[in-house]
Amino acid sequence: MTPGERTIHVGGRIRIHSEDGEEELSIVPPDDADAAGGYVSTDSPLGGALIGRTVGEEIQVRTPGGVRVVTVVAVG
Repeated sequence: MTPGERTIHVGGRIRIHSEDGEEELSIVPPDDADAAGGYVSTDSPLGGALIGRTVGEEIQVRTPGGVRVVTVVAVG
């Protein structure tokens, strides 16, 4: 990690890109999750896979619907 590079953490706002397009999310504790509102649980496959990642990383996430490939576009 280079100086100034941000990592994804609980409570942080991020933007990801997948074959479905871009979406903005926040990673939150399970009690605060609301997928429709963009609040993804740390216990979810996507939320857990994103913690600790940085801009530019491509991640393969196993979800109930199959493997989803996402790229971290922005962290902030």
